[in-house]
Amino acid sequence: MKEDFLHYVWQHRHFDFLKVKTTEGQQLDIIFPGYHNYDAGPDFLQAVIAVDGVRWVGSVEIHCRSSDWRRHHHQFDEKYKSVILHVVYEHDMDIRLNDCELVPTLELRGLIASGMLRRYESLMGFHDELPCRSYLPNMGMPILQNQMSVAVMERMLHRQNSFRGILDSVHKDWNELIYRVLAVGFGCRKNANGFELLAQSLPYRVVRGHLSSKLQVYALIFGQAGLLDAAAEDDYVAMLRYEFDYLRYKYQLSPIGNYQWNWLRLRPQNFPTLRLAQFAQTLFEVGEDLQGVVLRSEVRRIRRCLSVNPDEYWQSHYQFCKPTARHPAAMGKRSLDTLIINSVAPLRFFNARFSGDDSGQELALSLLEEIGFENNSVTRLFEGTVFPQNSACDSQALLELYGSYCSRKRCLTCSVGDKIVRDLRAPPC
Repeated sequence: MKEDFLHYVWQHRHFDFLKVKTTEGQQLDIIFPGYHNYDAGPDFLQAVIAVDGVRWVGSVEIHCRSSDWRRHHHQFDEKYKSVILHVVYEHDMDIRLNDCELVPTLELRGLIASGMLRRYESLMGFHDELPCRSYLPNMGMPILQNQMSVAVMERMLHRQNSFRGILDSVHKDWNELIYRVLAVGFGCRKNANGFELLAQSLPYRVVRGHLSSKLQVYALIFGQAGLLDAAAEDDYVAMLRYEFDYLRYKYQLSPIGNYQWNWLRLRPQNFPTLRLAQFAQTLFEVGEDLQGVVLRSEVRRIRRCLSVNPDEYWQSHYQFCKPTARHPAAMGKRSLDTLIINSVAPLRFFNARFSGDDSGQELALSLLEEIGFENNSVTRLFEGTVFPQNSACDSQALLELYGSYCSRKRCLTCSVGDKIVRDLRAPPC
């Protein structure tokens, strides 16, 4: 028995609560179970009960056994003096406040339907990345779709605090926020930190002042990245160095250092030098319309603006001074989709939420519906199940569902798990 299950049973009143008595035989009426408390202190706050007709408002503490109260040292914690009811699965000792006042206790053993407990234990004991897998064939599609809608919304909301923090730090400059988030997106997983440091140390207002000169935009990006100092020299590098020496002095810039960049186990098309070139070219071509492209453009224009070909030099180089056969230098479709999914859509959602625009939030999510379903190690876990797998909106939902629910076995907080525990049986093997 786990306390999480007892929290679930109490919160949703999944027990015979109409004719319950305390362990002392007093009539107990549960008027309101309280608000689940995820911080320190009792498990439920502001609960309302009546004991033998006397109404009480206060906290409810839940344990597997009554003796857990002492084992957890609640008798020494002032927060627990507000407890009006102790809910336990097994009552093995009386609990008193200040060693005198008896805390009313409700024992749940015998009040919970045996089938519910059995299904819960089966779900928790199932050795599969998806504990609910065997139950899914009997699951109604509306429940699955509802949980996926919740999951994709939660995934968007997870980014909000970091976006708000950046926006506050840059004095509500939306161009600066977009610039920084896009930079991290261009860095992908391996070089996200390097791109983030680059964008923090090279403010967008500096880049913006030189958008009319492609050479200067490239010089600022590569110079501040610390890659010009370490590079051998050819004509292209010499031009960039010449421009950056002047700009570094003008803006008192301090490059971040080339040790910030990761090259190991990367395909050449993902080398930081090529990604930086793509980022510089995007900034140059988008020009003054950064907000318009990211926050208001349709998918077709976004793709066009983010999949630009960098300088001719980068169509025959992956690194400085190391010529190669001619190759495509624009961002590939998969990388472009990832950039839209992880940067553009969350930015749009945040902008709409910041503005109180509910329809804008829906439009941000609809952007994901125009991109194909992602194929990765997590989404492949859902292959063969009845979960919808049609677009990036679905794959983002499944990534959140697995990361926040399945892998942590938080089945009781998921509508799919709730349905299983309440009344759904697995099909026969």
